[in-house]
Amino acid sequence: MLNSNIKLTTYFKSLLFVFTSILIVVGCATDTATRSHQSTEFRGEVIRPASLESKNSMIQTSIFEYIGEFGYGKTVQDVNSRVTFSDIDDIIRRFTVTAEDIDTSKKRGDAGMGSSNSRIHIVFAWDSDKPIPSNASRSTSDQSLIISEDIVSAHPEIITLLNNWDFSKAPLPKLEQMARKFREQADRWIAYNEVAIYFLLKNEDVWSPWVTAEAKAKIDIELAREQGMATQQKD
Repeated sequence: MLNSNIKLTTYFKSLLFVFTSILIVVGCATDTATRSHQSTEFRGEVIRPASLESKNSMIQTSIFEYIGEFGYGKTVQDVNSRVTFSDIDDIIRRFTVTAEDIDTSKKRGDAGMGSSNSRIHIVFAWDSDKPIPSNASRSTSDQSLIISEDIVSAHPEIITLLNNWDFSKAPLPKLEQMARKFREQADRWIAYNEVAIYFLLKNEDVWSPWVTAEAKAKIDIELAREQGMATQQKD
């Protein structure tokens, strides 16, 4: 009798395990289907630049992220926090506003940056001979800075910043050198964030004309709190 009860208990445990596994698989499949609308993921909440495979592009993107977050209170997240795009056609496609972007009934996914449908709003150091996206324009001060039209309407203060953006006076060779140095001590994105901090600390005369007085005051406060690798550089 005892053996029969043990066998019965074991049988039901096995059956319960199988049933639970099926529910998990079905749930994941449903969730994946729901997340097919990745372009709605951060609708209206995040400004997303995409850095190209060049130090120049990644450095400028990191600087913009820092200024946007601390100077203007915007959530700026590089689409390439996990990957970098080398396919210009893919970048152009991701500028396009789709039906999903304007359909507020769609549930937002959470695949994260780098997902196949992540929107792109800004590209720094555009060096392609191909025409820029049809719904984008170039910065008035830097023709290699590409900006989507929806950012123009949704974030006018950021457009002012981007139209003032002029990286021609930035010490790019020095910044690329610091990127290599910091990369030896930290992962890629921490390293480039430190380069951004280094630039902002050492080149106030370059970037301060880009921002409002209020934004600059906020950035200065944040820079004074920094204690990372960039603050330890003596040059």
